[in-house]
Amino acid sequence: MEDWEYNEIFEVINEDYNDFLSLNRGHEYAIARTKNEYVNLGETEDFIVDTAVGEILLSQDKVYIGYIEGITKRLSMFNPQEAKADLTLEEIQDLSKRINKVIEGLRNAEVDYNSSAE
Repeated sequence: MEDWEYNEIFEVINEDYNDFLSLNRGHEYAIARTKNEYVNLGETEDFIVDTAVGEILLSQDKVYIGYIEGITKRLSMFNPQEAKADLTLEEIQDLSKRINKVIEGLRNAEVDYNSSAE
């Protein structure tokens, strides 16, 4: 994680989401734009991005099925051992807890099958 600090990614994801949301184009637009801004930052960073986006999604009444499937699948592949080169033990523990909450939350979320629905 050469360019980012652990907490910085969570902060910038939430800031950008709120900025895109303020454009009054809807939640789906804001999520899509935010996710698109932070694609392929690095292996560990991508887990953090998916976790941050997942946390935002959990605040919604319904979650688009594509996000549920994609984020759940990717986060299920997180290996704490592989993150040791990029994160501290405390950050790995925090990320692991957050990932588990996101996976569980998305599995129990009310599913939205229409990506453009608000």
